[in-house]
Amino acid sequence: MDQMRKSNEELDKFLKERPNQKELVDRNILKDPKIAPALQHQAEELKRAKLETALAHKIENRPTASELIDHNILHASHVAPALQSKEAELKRSQLEDVLNHKIQERPTPETLVEKHILEGQVV
Repeated sequence: MDQMRKSNEELDKFLKERPNQKELVDRNILKDPKIAPALQHQAEELKRAKLETALAHKIENRPTASELIDHNILHASHVAPALQSKEAELKRSQLEDVLNHKIQERPTPETLVEKHILEGQVV
């Protein structure tokens, strides 16, 4: 008898925590109760066909890779996609090195005055 009461208590607990019909519909566990069961399959097929048509249209009209490159959305690269971010980092690092080298090699203002590129005294 004690086992039966315990089972009843557990069952009551599960029934109290059971999601309502709207939650089950929202989670796609139950079909929409507003549509007759005989029409639910047709409604799903129609919804799926509409989605397929929309996706096919988007795929047909999507821009080409060259258009995306022209708009700076994609970057022209011959490297695997997994390595493209590393390639960009390497290019940036190389550019920084070149610019730092050019700044270090830049003539001083005194040199520019001596070569008559700048006029006057250097402060």
